[in-house]
Amino acid sequence: MRISNTPLPGTGSPSLGGDRPLRPTAENARPSAFSAPGGGVQFGQQAGSQTLASPAQDAQSPNLLGLVMKRLLGGDERTTPARPLTDVTPATRTASATATSDATASDPAATTSPEAQLLDDSKYSSPKELERWAPLVADLPPEQREQAAKELNRPIAAALMATEKGPDAAKAMKFINDNPALKTAVDTGKHGGKADGKITDGDLKAFAKKMQGAADNADKGLANYQKDHPNADPQSLQMVRSASLLQANGPLANAASPKHAAGAEGETKVDQYMDADGLKALQDNNPGLAGPLKQASKTWSQPGLLNMLDQGGLKGRDLATHGPDQKFDAANISNWIKNQAPTNGGEFAGMLSDAATLNAVAGTDISKLGKEVFEQPENYTGAQKAAVMVKLQQTQQSVVAGSDLRKTGKTEEALAQKIGQLQDDPDVQAYMNQAIPSQERALVASDPSLEKAVKSQLQNVVSGQALRNDMNSADKRAKKDANPDYSTALGGLSAQLQMQQDLLGPGANLPTAAQVVGNQPDVQGKLQQSYVNNFSEGGSLKQLLGQKKADAGQSLQTSDAQKAAYDAVLPQSFVQGQQASYVDATVGQLQQSKKGRELLENAGDGTGRSGSVSDAVAPKNKAQQVKDAYDNTKQGLSSAKDGVDAVRKLAGREASAGLGRMAGSIGGRIAGAVAGEAAGLAAASAIGAAAGPVGWVIDAAMSIGFGIAAIIEAVKKHTAQKHFDHNVDPTLEQFGIPKAH
Repeated sequence: MRISNTPLPGTGSPSLGGDRPLRPTAENARPSAFSAPGGGVQFGQQAGSQTLASPAQDAQSPNLLGLVMKRLLGGDERTTPARPLTDVTPATRTASATATSDATASDPAATTSPEAQLLDDSKYSSPKELERWAPLVADLPPEQREQAAKELNRPIAAALMATEKGPDAAKAMKFINDNPALKTAVDTGKHGGKADGKITDGDLKAFAKKMQGAADNADKGLANYQKDHPNADPQSLQMVRSASLLQANGPLANAASPKHAAGAEGETKVDQYMDADGLKALQDNNPGLAGPLKQASKTWSQPGLLNMLDQGGLKGRDLATHGPDQKFDAANISNWIKNQAPTNGGEFAGMLSDAATLNAVAGTDISKLGKEVFEQPENYTGAQKAAVMVKLQQTQQSVVAGSDLRKTGKTEEALAQKIGQLQDDPDVQAYMNQAIPSQERALVASDPSLEKAVKSQLQNVVSGQALRNDMNSADKRAKKDANPDYSTALGGLSAQLQMQQDLLGPGANLPTAAQVVGNQPDVQGKLQQSYVNNFSEGGSLKQLLGQKKADAGQSLQTSDAQKAAYDAVLPQSFVQGQQASYVDATVGQLQQSKKGRELLENAGDGTGRSGSVSDAVAPKNKAQQVKDAYDNTKQGLSSAKDGVDAVRKLAGREASAGLGRMAGSIGGRIAGAVAGEAAGLAAASAIGAAAGPVGWVIDAAMSIGFGIAAIIEAVKKHTAQKHFDHNVDPTLEQFGIPKAH
């Protein structure tokens, strides 16, 4: 079981220094030319520490931006450069995040074995054969790509050459034997299971075929990602390419753990799963394997990132019933790329924060802790309490995702209360304020290609180009006759500024989100018009209430969270001037909805009596009546149940401990509330996705079939309930939280 579970676009970014701006699509990359690379974002966390700039600050912001760019990007030799991203000390002892390794092909200065050179120069490494690797090495400098592709192709070339007769076959077998992961993978190539130390031609051919298929599938997944997200930022694209490299080498990585080797003590079977031990072995004990593969193995063996692939693509009942086991397969990678990988700078920042949060608590043992953590918090360290908090957050997501399996209401309330207590704990906040930035720096510095991409994104963020890109994407996503919502874009801006502040350190005087907006009069004007359309005129709430099975309370919370993103960056004089119109429009939209009217009436007048809508809008004392009804309605919508109150209280870094991006996997209450507040309203598939279609018209001919289906579903649900209980009950029992039975 994991400590916690991760659930929650624009144009290409100009580069800094000599970096190239855009990567080509996978279809166009060709190993014969190995041409230059190029470069996408949803959103993952709240960066509350970005405060509203004062008018005086805004007036100075053009000069501030220039100083920032000169200081941070080395354009002014008279200033002291910012602390380099590689100068880091992780907050916890995460071995895989403490050292920087080269992401390129094997060092040209290093000695290449005669066997490896033979494979690289063979017919099995022809330009045609190397084609499948071109998209996966497109992030490397052009002069390194062909060699990297040859190295990635070595396992296939060795397996095919070994089937020949003569001295070359013997040399190929020596290469295989010199690389333990490859030896075990080939040994089990045909039949799987345990390695027996006997390699047949059938094993060699089967392994080569599996590797070719895995690489081709990885290429397709990467190409589809780039097709779906043509403006993906370089950071996000680098993470997807790195994950694709693991997918392409799945048959090799699955066998890499030393426990799978023939004759190993307690030898285990080779299956379809990769794990941290195998990824570490690929880095350390296989001298002939490719540099990019070793780099990808290093990146994804880190606890926070491994957890994301471990839970890749899970939602609904799958998320409810499957806890993390530190293993993942090609399907997990494919689903993560398709459904959960970041596609823009804001989403990348959220993902990085989530991974850093998990890294920060990965080395803390909480197995012997219990409810005393909440009863006597002064007896425990910030690290211990933070680890408990993250564990409960992950359990909360599984519980909410399983709400169609059990009655989870009381369990959700208790979890939210405990999580809120820990989020407000000063020791937890102090620990996370130090640990998360440190782990973010370590994660970025561990991959030179990622570090380069992150640095290149800084100029886009500070100049406002990233915000403009994301606003343009929001325009394209907006449905016909609907007002575009820019809250996600604004949240993404804050998340990226927070991330860059973390990476560069407290001495980097980055602009606030408000200053970035204030520096762009056209953008500010567009946001103000959107504010009027969505909030002063009630467009946002109207759209939310018009959705199928809309909940008035949740719709009001969501609209309010959207508005908060605008409030944080627009001039306060403008916001205050719109407040009365916002209240009137909000109450007006609630009145036009049956559930909205019920919400207003049930809110009462704050003394327990029920107030009527007609009274609330009567001409006499209308302004005060409307304000009272609105305030009481909002007050009555206790967000504590979903953990939102705790999130709203957080002014800065503590919010990232809420694992905002992870919330996107579960939908429903947390996705609408916590993700709305902390993850820029990341749209998520509802928990109900596990319950099947709704609104079907069933005729007589179909009724028998659905009767049988109902029986099958009942059996499946019973089985799922058992898995759900097995997944969440141990944690609930450990910390004295009511079980969902």
